[in-house]
Amino acid sequence: MRLRTSLLAGLLSVLLVGCGSQSATITVSGVVFDEAQIAQGRQLYAQYCASCHGANGEGQFADFPLLPDETGRFGAPPHNGYGHTSHHPDDWLIAYVRDGGISLRNPALYYPMPAFGDQLSDQEIARIIAYIKTIWHERP
Repeated sequence: MRLRTSLLAGLLSVLLVGCGSQSATITVSGVVFDEAQIAQGRQLYAQYCASCHGANGEGQFADFPLLPDETGRFGAPPHNGYGHTSHHPDDWLIAYVRDGGISLRNPALYYPMPAFGDQLSDQEIARIIAYIKTIWHERP
């Protein structure tokens, strides 16, 4: 009986240690990104995206999408339940960040997304998207 208890305790210890060492991963366009790559995405997001989309993905204006700014335009969307980023496929998001684009609604009412293809590789953009996926949440 002691042998069985010892074996069971040992197996449980190995399982707990093994589970504790696993890292979180995010998949973007079929590529799996680990915690270190997601952290790189967070750094790139801070450098290239946060000035418009907010340091924590909250969007350009706190009241998105209700009120425009002083120019009459609506700002960059948040990356949470109030935004629309999570509704688009990964490949579309990569292309939109790489190539930029105007609003799909009315370009006069929304700020255009600048192109980052000359500054970021598709792999770096995918890392940013992997990071953004960690801050998506349901609409409160």
